[in-house]
Amino acid sequence: MEQGRVQAPETGGTQVGGGDALVFDRPQGAPTPPEGGGTRVFRPGLRSGIAVAAVVVLAAGGVAYLVRDGGNGGGKGDAPGAEAADKVFAVPAALYDGHEQTITAVAVHGDTAVTVGSETVDAPRGQILVSSDGGKAWSTAKVKDEGGTGEDVPAAVAAGDRAWTALGRGPGGVAVWTSADGRTWTHRAGGTGAFNAGDQVTGVAATSTGFAAVGTNQGAGVLWTSPDGAAWQRQPAILQGKPESVAASGGTLVIRNDKGDLWRTADGGRSWARAEVPQSDGSYGPVVALTAGPGGFFAAREGRRTGGSSKNPKKRALAVFFRSADGVGWTRSSTIDRRTYSNLAALGGSDAGLAALTPLTDGRVAAQRSKDGVTWESVERLGTDQGRTAESAAALPQGVLVAGRQKTGAYLAAPGARHGDIDLLSVPGAVTPDRTITRLASGGGATLAIGSGAGEAAVWSTRDGRAWTRAGGTGLTGPGVQRLAAAAYGPKGWVAAGRSAAKPLLLTSADASAWNPVTPPAGDDGELTGAAYGQAGYVVVGSAGTSPLAWRSDDLAHWTAGSGDLRDGRMHDVAAVAKGYVAVGERDGAPAVWTSDDGAKWTSAQAPQVRGPLTRVVARGDALVATGAGNAVAVSSDAGRTWRAQTVPASALAASLATPKGFVIAGTPAGSDDVALWSSADGTAWRTTRPRGARLAGDGRQRLTGLAALGPGLVATGMDGDTPTLWHTALP
Repeated sequence: MEQGRVQAPETGGTQVGGGDALVFDRPQGAPTPPEGGGTRVFRPGLRSGIAVAAVVVLAAGGVAYLVRDGGNGGGKGDAPGAEAADKVFAVPAALYDGHEQTITAVAVHGDTAVTVGSETVDAPRGQILVSSDGGKAWSTAKVKDEGGTGEDVPAAVAAGDRAWTALGRGPGGVAVWTSADGRTWTHRAGGTGAFNAGDQVTGVAATSTGFAAVGTNQGAGVLWTSPDGAAWQRQPAILQGKPESVAASGGTLVIRNDKGDLWRTADGGRSWARAEVPQSDGSYGPVVALTAGPGGFFAAREGRRTGGSSKNPKKRALAVFFRSADGVGWTRSSTIDRRTYSNLAALGGSDAGLAALTPLTDGRVAAQRSKDGVTWESVERLGTDQGRTAESAAALPQGVLVAGRQKTGAYLAAPGARHGDIDLLSVPGAVTPDRTITRLASGGGATLAIGSGAGEAAVWSTRDGRAWTRAGGTGLTGPGVQRLAAAAYGPKGWVAAGRSAAKPLLLTSADASAWNPVTPPAGDDGELTGAAYGQAGYVVVGSAGTSPLAWRSDDLAHWTAGSGDLRDGRMHDVAAVAKGYVAVGERDGAPAVWTSDDGAKWTSAQAPQVRGPLTRVVARGDALVATGAGNAVAVSSDAGRTWRAQTVPASALAASLATPKGFVIAGTPAGSDDVALWSSADGTAWRTTRPRGARLAGDGRQRLTGLAALGPGLVATGMDGDTPTLWHTALP
């Protein structure tokens, strides 16, 4: 059954010497844990599955490390290849978690409870957790890959009497997971027949004949149906608004759109009718939540009630619930009317009943449960310290399953079924330590590796390709999880951009050795993901919700927010061209491009016809190469005004670089888990290089995650399974 969140009612580099050792200096200060209680401490034996840069090290205990140059040997046997860096990146016995765990949806059927989500820093890792005893004990589900990619992330899940299914996204578009019991899953590619470029799945529900899912493409509604959760059929959802959630009872579907209206179909989506839900008990505004449970459908509105005396009337808020057996006739079923009620945050259904999460005016969240939607019982009042937010819920056989976020990652609890929060660290395989480099950047004779370590933002720098020093400064520590995603160099020094918890993180440094925070020009939410320096100054880009962020500065000290066509979409990266800037990203899951002459005023440009968002862009003069989901490559020779779309034989593209010779892209070749490079002088014709050295090809999954030019050579970061790798090779 669909579990949805409640919609609120409207009111230049250097030569690397062959065979010379890379020297990693000790950090200027040991990483500090995120502030506040509830911090996670890693126990011995936990291994990292996150990429680490070829040019960095997290110095455990402040020890200096030596790493051999793996470009001309040093691999397994005599084969040239990448160098294993597991000893360099050894995890101390106690290390704070810096990864971001998210739980996006939950489902319950019988005693089995499932959560879906991801663990993310440099790249997402899909994650399914399962409990077979009503939410008391948890484990990671076993997942067998049959056609999906390693970066696919499930986002919605539903349970039926005979099967489970989950839908999500990845580099190749929509991805599918299926299970017979919720414990063992098969990960599949979505398939080109049912899922198209730009599809966004927003909800899935189990029906009497299988499953139904809803979503959008370019703003238009889409319905998918499946007999088994694996093979899907597609058809337009002819209704007003964008579908946001779906509930099913028998063979009838009810959809809630972004306007809070309900639409019903009893014939698999061939015809639709508006479902009219009345107002009652002081309810007002749109339907804010929809689910299905015992007896049919349930919807909720916010309400207001006036009490007190005529001379001193007092208004208080409440939730008003309605039910329907068939989606046609709706009647008032109950209210949640507490003196401290604030609003309805989540409503979820299962075969055990309904669960509701209601934030209270005292700052806590009430978890409540109903077997029939008529009578509600209070299960527990949950604290909101450590930034906890409860976002989804489902009724367990006893108690309520609650999922959400907190400063240190995902939040999971099962009040009424077990005491206290569920510590994901105690679930084997659910949490790995943070040791990540997101990008390499060069300028001013130095090369930087930026990312995060142990939950803190991290920067390492080198001038000769051999000695690397970890930077310090007040900007690299702070409350919550911090990470850097991009950096750029100009005459005034360096800027680095990322996020701290859910806020943009903007740091500057004159020489890359000490970093200081800069106050953002506007807004408290969002993240920064791209940075560039051009003829009009420094520019950083990102997004806040579904709106782009673009900020510029002449001197690194004073930043101003951009203007123009910045109302909707997400900017993921930016590059400087000869006379301006080009940013790439997405709108409604489709590629998007913006251009600016001065970094201040932005204009939407025609986007290339490729599948999915654009996530990286690099420039060489006015020539641009942008990459995104799957194997899509977009090339512009006129500073982003026009684009040519093409593909390379890859299943995923991870990093790109503009070099003195042209362009280089790193990724995973189609049908393989090995490493590949694609190089081109101008972006029109691409030459594939398949390195066969150790830790670049062979058993298991190898991948490259970052690229930088060092003199005539190329340095790359990567992973060989769970082992970090460093690779030096000639520039293609």
